[in-house]
Amino acid sequence: MAPSSIREDIIRKGANLIHAQGFNATGIQQILNAAGIPKGSFYFYFKSKEDFGITIIDYFTATTGEIFRRYLENKKIPPLRRLESLFEHFEATFEKSGNALGCPIGNLSLELADTNDRLRAHLETVIKELIKGIESCLREAKRDKSLPTDLDTTDTACFIFHAFEGAIMHMKVEKSIEPYRAFRRYLSGYLKNDKSTKN
Repeated sequence: MAPSSIREDIIRKGANLIHAQGFNATGIQQILNAAGIPKGSFYFYFKSKEDFGITIIDYFTATTGEIFRRYLENKKIPPLRRLESLFEHFEATFEKSGNALGCPIGNLSLELADTNDRLRAHLETVIKELIKGIESCLREAKRDKSLPTDLDTTDTACFIFHAFEGAIMHMKVEKSIEPYRAFRRYLSGYLKNDKSTKN
């Protein structure tokens, strides 16, 4: 197997382990065992576990970001429907996992933000990019008059992403999809200016 393929396999296997059990709980030897790589090979491909953490964040960014782009940049569908489709997709994914794994970017943010500033800063950049994708979709909705022209798209995009991550956290605690569905119901009403959701 070529070195680049070995490196990719380590990243993929490591990402699966970290998504399931967290960054700090996942040891280097465990990653190597999962990848079938001899002990000591890790440092041929990565300078440290922290460097590996940066790579894992990039891996999750690529996979999650691709999902965001696939739905939010689909010009064949009205922008608000794109948002609904995005969150429908995640609901199906969460249910398939038994409401257990959640969002890898959110998981790492909760785990690492207070303990590793380099990884925190990298996560901050990633989250800002995801929020920008939501904001771009909201701006399109303003242009097609499906949202009020005075809506603050920056604040609203932040609110949506923060609510999304909070609902996922609560979903994992309850081991139930209901907190996530509550988020989706409220968001749908909020974006449609349904006054009944604000009572």
